[in-house]
Amino acid sequence: QKAVKKWQITFDNQEGGLNRAPKFPMPNNYQFLLRQASLTNDDKLKEYVLLTLDKMAYGGIYDQLGGGFARYSTDAVWKAPHFEKMLYDNGQLVSLYAEAYTATGNPLYKQVVVETLEFIERELTDKTGAFYSALDADSEGEEGKFYVWKKEELQQILDTDFDVFADYYSINNKGLWEHGNYILLRDKSIESVAKKNKSNVEEVESIIKNARKKLMKERDKRIRPGLDDKSLTSWNALMLSGYVDAYFAFQDQSYLDIAIKNARFITETQRRSDGGLNHSYKAGRSTI
Repeated sequence: QKAVKKWQITFDNQEGGLNRAPKFPMPNNYQFLLRQASLTNDDKLKEYVLLTLDKMAYGGIYDQLGGGFARYSTDAVWKAPHFEKMLYDNGQLVSLYAEAYTATGNPLYKQVVVETLEFIERELTDKTGAFYSALDADSEGEEGKFYVWKKEELQQILDTDFDVFADYYSINNKGLWEHGNYILLRDKSIESVAKKNKSNVEEVESIIKNARKKLMKERDKRIRPGLDDKSLTSWNALMLSGYVDAYFAFQDQSYLDIAIKNARFITETQRRSDGGLNHSYKAGRSTI
Protein backbone atom coordinates (compact mmCIF):
# COMPACT_ATOMS: atom_id res chain seq x y z
CA GLN A 1 0.00 0.00 0.00
CA LYS A 2 2.90 2.33 0.84
CA ALA A 3 4.56 1.61 -2.50
CA VAL A 4 1.34 2.27 -4.43
CA LYS A 5 0.75 5.51 -2.51
CA LYS A 6 4.19 6.82 -3.52
CA TRP A 7 3.71 5.54 -7.04
CA GLN A 8 0.31 7.26 -7.51
CA ILE A 9 1.96 10.70 -7.53
CA THR A 10 3.44 9.87 -10.95
CA PHE A 11 0.20 8.55 -12.55
CA ASP A 12 -1.17 10.29 -15.64
CA ASN A 13 -4.92 10.07 -15.01
CA GLN A 14 -5.77 11.67 -18.37
CA GLU A 15 -3.70 9.61 -20.82
CA GLY A 16 -2.67 6.64 -18.70
CA GLY A 17 0.89 5.56 -17.98
CA LEU A 18 3.22 7.82 -16.04
CA ASN A 19 3.01 11.60 -16.36
CA ARG A 20 6.01 12.03 -18.65
CA ALA A 21 7.32 11.43 -22.14
CA PRO A 22 8.53 9.14 -23.59
CA LYS A 23 6.09 6.51 -22.33
CA PHE A 24 7.05 2.84 -22.09
CA PRO A 25 4.38 0.13 -21.75
CA MET A 26 6.02 -1.51 -18.65
CA PRO A 27 3.47 -4.36 -18.54
CA ASN A 28 4.73 -5.98 -15.34
CA ASN A 29 3.98 -2.71 -13.47
CA TYR A 30 0.37 -2.69 -14.64
CA GLN A 31 -0.05 -6.40 -14.00
CA PHE A 32 1.01 -5.77 -10.40
CA LEU A 33 -1.31 -2.74 -10.07
CA LEU A 34 -4.26 -4.61 -11.62
CA ARG A 35 -3.82 -7.47 -9.14
CA GLN A 36 -3.38 -5.03 -6.26
CA ALA A 37 -6.56 -3.18 -7.27
CA SER A 38 -8.51 -6.45 -7.50
CA LEU A 39 -7.24 -7.81 -4.18
CA THR A 40 -7.94 -4.58 -2.28
CA ASN A 41 -11.14 -3.62 -4.15
CA ASP A 42 -9.51 -0.32 -5.10
CA ASP A 43 -11.78 0.93 -7.91
CA LYS A 44 -9.79 4.11 -8.47
CA LEU A 45 -6.55 2.16 -9.00
CA LYS A 46 -8.30 -0.32 -11.28
CA GLU A 47 -9.77 2.57 -13.30
CA TYR A 48 -6.28 4.00 -13.79
CA VAL A 49 -4.84 0.67 -14.98
CA LEU A 50 -7.72 0.09 -17.40
CA LEU A 51 -7.42 3.67 -18.69
CA THR A 52 -3.74 2.94 -19.44
CA LEU A 53 -4.63 -0.31 -21.24
CA ASP A 54 -7.36 1.42 -23.29
CA LYS A 55 -5.11 4.31 -24.29
CA MET A 56 -2.27 1.99 -25.34
CA ALA A 57 -4.65 -0.22 -27.35
CA TYR A 58 -6.10 2.86 -29.10
CA GLY A 59 -2.73 4.56 -29.64
CA GLY A 60 -0.14 4.57 -32.39
CA ILE A 61 2.12 2.48 -30.14
CA TYR A 62 -0.18 -0.42 -31.08
CA ASP A 63 -0.07 -1.58 -34.70
CA GLN A 64 -3.74 -1.04 -35.55
CA LEU A 65 -3.47 -3.05 -38.77
CA GLY A 66 -1.15 -5.93 -37.97
CA GLY A 67 -1.25 -6.25 -34.18
CA GLY A 68 1.65 -6.04 -31.73
CA PHE A 69 3.17 -3.16 -29.78
CA ALA A 70 6.09 -0.91 -30.59
CA ARG A 71 8.79 -0.40 -27.98
CA TYR A 72 7.63 2.96 -26.59
CA SER A 73 5.75 6.16 -27.37
CA THR A 74 7.92 9.21 -28.02
CA ASP A 75 5.18 11.51 -26.66
CA ALA A 76 2.84 11.59 -23.65
CA VAL A 77 -0.28 10.45 -25.56
CA TRP A 78 0.84 7.06 -26.98
CA LYS A 79 0.69 8.53 -30.51
CA ALA A 80 4.08 8.41 -32.23
CA PRO A 81 6.02 5.28 -31.33
CA HIS A 82 9.62 4.34 -31.72
CA PHE A 83 8.52 1.74 -34.27
CA GLU A 84 10.80 -1.11 -33.19
CA LYS A 85 8.82 -4.18 -32.07
CA MET A 86 10.41 -6.31 -29.34
CA LEU A 87 9.48 -9.89 -28.42
CA TYR A 88 9.87 -9.31 -24.67
CA ASP A 89 7.39 -6.40 -24.67
CA ASN A 90 4.79 -8.28 -26.65
CA GLY A 91 5.12 -11.44 -24.55
CA GLN A 92 4.44 -9.52 -21.35
CA LEU A 93 1.70 -7.36 -22.91
CA VAL A 94 -0.17 -10.48 -24.07
CA SER A 95 -0.09 -11.73 -20.45
CA LEU A 96 -1.29 -8.35 -19.16
CA TYR A 97 -4.18 -7.96 -21.64
CA ALA A 98 -5.23 -11.62 -21.18
CA GLU A 99 -5.40 -11.07 -17.43
CA ALA A 100 -7.24 -7.76 -17.89
CA TYR A 101 -9.79 -9.56 -20.08
CA THR A 102 -10.29 -12.17 -17.35
CA ALA A 103 -10.86 -9.35 -14.84
CA THR A 104 -13.23 -7.27 -17.01
CA GLY A 105 -14.56 -9.21 -20.02
CA ASN A 106 -13.71 -6.17 -22.20
CA PRO A 107 -13.66 -7.39 -25.86
CA LEU A 108 -11.01 -4.77 -26.72
CA TYR A 109 -8.50 -6.65 -24.55
CA LYS A 110 -9.29 -9.94 -26.27
CA GLN A 111 -8.85 -8.26 -29.66
CA VAL A 112 -5.40 -6.97 -28.62
CA VAL A 113 -4.31 -10.45 -27.51
CA VAL A 114 -5.64 -12.21 -30.62
CA GLU A 115 -4.10 -9.66 -33.03
CA THR A 116 -0.77 -9.55 -31.19
CA LEU A 117 -0.46 -13.35 -31.25
CA GLU A 118 -1.33 -13.33 -34.96
CA PHE A 119 1.56 -10.87 -35.43
CA ILE A 120 3.95 -13.09 -33.40
CA GLU A 121 2.97 -16.16 -35.42
CA ARG A 122 3.22 -14.32 -38.73
CA GLU A 123 6.44 -12.37 -38.22
CA LEU A 124 8.41 -13.56 -35.19
CA THR A 125 8.08 -17.36 -35.17
CA ASP A 126 10.58 -19.85 -36.59
CA LYS A 127 9.54 -23.27 -37.92
CA THR A 128 11.31 -24.87 -34.93
CA GLY A 129 8.82 -23.15 -32.60
CA ALA A 130 11.44 -20.61 -31.49
CA PHE A 131 10.54 -16.91 -31.37
CA TYR A 132 12.74 -14.26 -33.01
CA SER A 133 13.88 -11.23 -31.01
CA ALA A 134 12.75 -8.04 -32.76
CA LEU A 135 11.80 -6.05 -35.84
CA ASP A 136 13.70 -2.84 -36.64
CA ALA A 137 12.00 0.55 -36.43
CA ASP A 138 12.98 1.59 -39.94
CA SER A 139 12.92 0.31 -43.49
CA GLU A 140 14.56 1.94 -46.52
CA GLY A 141 16.42 4.17 -44.02
CA GLU A 142 13.21 5.78 -42.69
CA GLU A 143 11.70 5.27 -39.26
CA GLY A 144 8.15 3.92 -39.41
CA LYS A 145 7.96 3.88 -43.22
CA PHE A 146 6.48 0.38 -43.24
CA TYR A 147 3.61 1.38 -40.90
CA VAL A 148 2.46 4.90 -41.89
CA TRP A 149 0.19 6.12 -44.71
CA LYS A 150 -0.40 9.13 -46.91
CA LYS A 151 -4.02 10.32 -47.03
CA GLU A 152 -4.15 10.09 -50.86
CA GLU A 153 -2.85 6.52 -50.66
CA LEU A 154 -5.65 5.54 -48.27
CA GLN A 155 -8.29 7.28 -50.41
CA GLN A 156 -7.13 5.45 -53.49
CA ILE A 157 -7.07 2.00 -51.84
CA LEU A 158 -10.26 2.34 -49.79
CA ASP A 159 -12.40 4.38 -52.19
CA THR A 160 -15.94 4.74 -50.77
CA ASP A 161 -14.93 3.20 -47.42
CA PHE A 162 -12.35 5.93 -46.78
CA ASP A 163 -14.60 8.32 -44.79
CA VAL A 164 -15.62 5.71 -42.22
CA PHE A 165 -12.04 4.41 -41.99
CA ALA A 166 -10.68 7.96 -41.59
CA ASP A 167 -13.11 8.65 -38.77
CA TYR A 168 -12.31 5.36 -37.04
CA TYR A 169 -8.51 5.65 -37.33
CA SER A 170 -8.05 9.43 -36.94
CA ILE A 171 -6.93 10.42 -40.44
CA ASN A 172 -7.10 14.03 -39.27
CA ASN A 173 -4.91 16.40 -37.24
CA LYS A 174 -4.80 13.88 -34.41
CA GLY A 175 -3.29 11.14 -36.59
CA LEU A 176 -1.08 13.42 -38.69
CA TRP A 177 2.59 12.76 -37.92
CA GLU A 178 5.33 14.16 -40.16
CA HIS A 179 5.99 14.63 -43.91
CA GLY A 180 2.25 14.25 -44.57
CA ASN A 181 2.18 10.74 -43.07
CA TYR A 182 -0.57 9.48 -40.80
CA ILE A 183 -0.22 7.05 -37.91
CA LEU A 184 -3.33 4.90 -37.49
CA LEU A 185 -4.78 5.42 -34.01
CA ARG A 186 -8.18 5.57 -32.37
CA ASP A 187 -9.94 8.05 -30.11
CA LYS A 188 -13.61 7.11 -30.61
CA SER A 189 -15.77 4.11 -29.85
CA ILE A 190 -17.21 2.19 -32.77
CA GLU A 191 -20.68 3.30 -31.65
CA SER A 192 -19.83 7.01 -32.02
CA VAL A 193 -18.24 6.38 -35.45
CA ALA A 194 -21.41 4.57 -36.55
CA LYS A 195 -23.61 7.39 -35.26
CA LYS A 196 -21.53 10.08 -36.99
CA ASN A 197 -21.66 8.19 -40.29
CA LYS A 198 -25.41 7.49 -39.97
CA SER A 199 -24.70 3.78 -39.92
CA ASN A 200 -24.83 0.88 -37.47
CA VAL A 201 -22.08 -0.93 -35.57
CA GLU A 202 -22.23 -4.10 -37.70
CA GLU A 203 -21.80 -2.10 -40.91
CA VAL A 204 -18.84 -0.13 -39.52
CA GLU A 205 -17.25 -3.39 -38.28
CA SER A 206 -17.59 -4.86 -41.76
CA ILE A 207 -16.10 -1.76 -43.44
CA ILE A 208 -13.14 -1.68 -41.04
CA LYS A 209 -12.51 -5.42 -41.44
CA ASN A 210 -12.45 -5.16 -45.24
CA ALA A 211 -10.34 -1.99 -45.18
CA ARG A 212 -7.77 -3.62 -42.90
CA LYS A 213 -7.57 -6.64 -45.20
CA LYS A 214 -6.93 -4.39 -48.23
CA LEU A 215 -4.30 -2.32 -46.41
CA MET A 216 -2.47 -5.37 -45.04
CA LYS A 217 -2.31 -6.72 -48.60
CA GLU A 218 -0.87 -3.39 -49.74
CA ARG A 219 1.52 -3.15 -46.77
CA ASP A 220 2.88 -6.63 -47.52
CA LYS A 221 4.24 -5.27 -50.83
CA ARG A 222 6.46 -2.77 -48.96
CA ILE A 223 10.09 -3.36 -48.01
CA ARG A 224 9.96 -4.87 -44.55
CA PRO A 225 11.83 -3.69 -41.46
CA GLY A 226 14.96 -5.73 -40.63
CA LEU A 227 14.48 -8.84 -38.53
CA ASP A 228 16.67 -9.75 -35.56
CA ASP A 229 16.39 -13.51 -36.04
CA LYS A 230 18.29 -14.76 -33.01
CA SER A 231 16.19 -16.46 -30.32
CA LEU A 232 16.89 -15.56 -26.69
CA THR A 233 15.86 -18.18 -24.15
CA SER A 234 14.60 -15.68 -21.55
CA TRP A 235 12.54 -13.68 -24.07
CA ASN A 236 11.15 -16.92 -25.53
CA ALA A 237 10.06 -17.91 -22.01
CA LEU A 238 8.21 -14.57 -21.61
CA MET A 239 6.40 -15.14 -24.91
CA LEU A 240 5.65 -18.75 -23.97
CA SER A 241 4.06 -17.43 -20.75
CA GLY A 242 1.99 -15.01 -22.85
CA TYR A 243 0.64 -17.89 -24.93
CA VAL A 244 -0.21 -19.89 -21.81
CA ASP A 245 -1.99 -16.89 -20.23
CA ALA A 246 -3.93 -16.39 -23.47
CA TYR A 247 -4.88 -20.08 -23.39
CA PHE A 248 -6.18 -19.75 -19.82
CA ALA A 249 -8.18 -16.63 -20.76
CA PHE A 250 -9.73 -17.89 -24.01
CA GLN A 251 -9.35 -21.72 -23.98
CA ASP A 252 -7.94 -21.64 -27.52
CA GLN A 253 -6.08 -24.93 -28.00
CA SER A 254 -3.78 -23.47 -30.69
CA TYR A 255 -2.24 -21.13 -28.08
CA LEU A 256 -1.36 -24.07 -25.84
CA ASP A 257 0.04 -26.01 -28.80
CA ILE A 258 2.37 -23.13 -29.72
CA ALA A 259 3.47 -22.78 -26.07
CA ILE A 260 4.28 -26.50 -25.86
CA LYS A 261 6.20 -26.39 -29.16
CA ASN A 262 8.28 -23.49 -27.82
CA ALA A 263 8.85 -25.29 -24.49
CA ARG A 264 10.15 -28.27 -26.48
CA PHE A 265 12.48 -25.97 -28.42
CA ILE A 266 13.89 -24.61 -25.12
CA THR A 267 14.29 -28.00 -23.42
CA GLU A 268 15.59 -29.88 -26.46
CA THR A 269 17.75 -27.21 -28.09
CA GLN A 270 18.89 -24.88 -25.31
CA ARG A 271 19.43 -27.29 -22.41
CA ARG A 272 23.05 -28.12 -21.66
CA SER A 273 24.39 -31.40 -20.28
CA ASP A 274 24.78 -29.78 -16.81
CA GLY A 275 21.04 -28.94 -16.75
CA GLY A 276 21.50 -25.21 -17.37
CA LEU A 277 20.17 -23.35 -20.40
CA ASN A 278 22.10 -21.63 -23.16
CA HIS A 279 21.11 -18.00 -23.66
CA SER A 280 20.96 -17.65 -27.44
CA TYR A 281 20.08 -19.64 -30.56
CA LYS A 282 20.44 -18.83 -34.24
CA ALA A 283 20.56 -20.87 -37.46
CA GLY A 284 20.95 -24.22 -35.71
CA ARG A 285 23.59 -23.01 -33.24
CA SER A 286 22.99 -22.78 -29.50
CA THR A 287 25.41 -20.41 -27.68
CA ILE A 288 26.33 -18.40 -24.58
